[in-house]
Amino acid sequence: MKFVTSGDIYKMFLAEDKDTIVTRNNVRRFCLQNDINQLISANIILINKEDFLTKTNPYKIKQHIYSVPKLRCIRGCAKEWNSHRKKGERCIHADEIRAFLKNDNKVFKYLYGNKWIVNYDQLEPHLKIISKTESPYLSKIKKNDHH
Repeated sequence: MKFVTSGDIYKMFLAEDKDTIVTRNNVRRFCLQNDINQLISANIILINKEDFLTKTNPYKIKQHIYSVPKLRCIRGCAKEWNSHRKKGERCIHADEIRAFLKNDNKVFKYLYGNKWIVNYDQLEPHLKIISKTESPYLSKIKKNDHH
């Protein structure tokens, strides 16, 4: 068992993913709410690193080449997808992701305040499927243009 501070976990995520939504505060809250092994020593909270990484990546996604999952807010997921999508894949609106996550129980998501923190690596295969369907948001725009 290796114990680290919330700042260490934040720096680890930041080093691998400059757009991460992880902060020291939401690391601590996530640990408290998900029974992650912690110690308090000299007023410093020490977190079991392996336990934390297991709980944020419960399906053991290994598609990425880095050691931490890409955690994003819903808008961040849409931005990530839209900036890296391949030819033939359409842009995806944040509301489409929000609607998908309401009915999904496979992608890691965690409500922090009023924002959802989502494991983008787990969401990406679902976004590929969504991108092959017609967007309900684009069809509304097209209908309004004809009137």
